[in-house]
Amino acid sequence: MSVTCDVTPNTSSEQVIRRLYQITNAHNQGFEAQLLELLKMGLERFNLDIGILSRIQGNEYVVKHCVTPEGVELHAGDSFTLDTTYCGITCEASAPVALEYIGENDIYASHPAYKAFGLESYIGIPIRLNGKLYGTLNFSSPHPYPRHFQEIDIDALQLMASWIEVELIRRQQEQQLNRLNEKLKHLANYDSLTDIPNRRGMYRKLKKSINQLIRTQGHGTLAIVDIDHFKKLNDTYGHQLGDKALVETANKISASIRDYDFVARLGGEEFLIWLPNSNQQGCAAVFSRVMKAIGSISLTAEPITVSIGAYHLAFNDVQLPDDFEMLADRMIALADEALYQAKETGRNKVISRTGLIEELHR
Repeated sequence: MSVTCDVTPNTSSEQVIRRLYQITNAHNQGFEAQLLELLKMGLERFNLDIGILSRIQGNEYVVKHCVTPEGVELHAGDSFTLDTTYCGITCEASAPVALEYIGENDIYASHPAYKAFGLESYIGIPIRLNGKLYGTLNFSSPHPYPRHFQEIDIDALQLMASWIEVELIRRQQEQQLNRLNEKLKHLANYDSLTDIPNRRGMYRKLKKSINQLIRTQGHGTLAIVDIDHFKKLNDTYGHQLGDKALVETANKISASIRDYDFVARLGGEEFLIWLPNSNQQGCAAVFSRVMKAIGSISLTAEPITVSIGAYHLAFNDVQLPDDFEMLADRMIALADEALYQAKETGRNKVISRTGLIEELHR
């Protein structure tokens, strides 16, 4: 982010400390707003024109945030070769770099940055995160500095850099924690082998969908899919191939259903398919696609087949009980009865039944 700023004379050390405290405690304004206020404060303190927080990767210098006067064309995202900037000097120094009049400096008057940008005064410090270079905090001007940089200037710069380092590390840790929480949430609700919802995740998705069906007096179909002769497959080909068969089955089912349907793994070789607002004819077409897709899996010499038990139910004039899992388990049990019939009568087939809401409360 870049903004422009009219620079006022440098402030006293007491004002700097007070202002720094105010800025760093304004958490509600957000990091970017705090950072821009910090850059403005630095410009006021040093009586310079351009304030930059940079990001350095390899030999690339990128402007992350900047405050500039009117007429200076510098924006967040602008990048330069590090060797052509004064920050190249700063990154190699063991302490902050402060240069009052570069044009009269025997060492730096020939530096590429002076020739390219014509900046006469500069003060900068490396920003390091966990010991590694992140970038620089620097202030500069095309005009010579009217006095020598003093120890209090260096102290102010170091205080600003320290806060930036701490805040960047805190933000990194916060992002890592958020990613970890998302990962843990995913692990809690998704099967680690197939990466589809597990039983816990199934309850959450099913409850949300059924709530919507109750509001619209819709209907839904819950189906249990069981891989036929899965124990024999495991015994013949080994558990590793059995796991591959489970993953492939999950993938084939997922590819055969609509975006607003879902598949979950109940455990073992059993999968649950939920089809909201799909009539029995539509469900039959879905089951046909599922069985055909699974039959195309080429992991074994014999085609893999599945048996399916389905339970159709209308959700009108009903309220969800407090114990939704008990309701869901009853629906699963009724679909499982149809599945048992399919397996008992030859497997590789679908048995469907239509029920009444009262059945779920028995």
